[in-house]
Amino acid sequence: MPTNSRPVSRLAAVAAGLTALTGLAIAGIGVGSAIANSKLFGIGVAAVLVGYGAAMIALSWLVIRGRAWAMGLVVAAALLHLLVVGSFLTTDDRAQFLGSLAVLPVILATVIAGVVSIGRRPS
Repeated sequence: MPTNSRPVSRLAAVAAGLTALTGLAIAGIGVGSAIANSKLFGIGVAAVLVGYGAAMIALSWLVIRGRAWAMGLVVAAALLHLLVVGSFLTTDDRAQFLGSLAVLPVILATVIAGVVSIGRRPS
């Protein structure tokens, strides 16, 4: 059975590693959400966050395994995260602003590493 794997560049590995780190953080936020609010809505939010975090980790694993198509999803997710962070940077809530400011370099590095690794892929 043929696989669609290619050697992974260092930039792709960086983007995958940062995406896995983001996935772990999102899953951790999901667990924290379940602990803080054990009502049905809180559990639902937690389940979605943990599932999304697991999907980010799975995408990272697919990139490391050399699946070229997975890098596009990593970049798309990072762009989505960039929009979310940009939205939180406009808030008056100091904690959300500072938290967003803290994760902004990681998200930017993921976008840049992912896009540049796609652009430098040998054909």
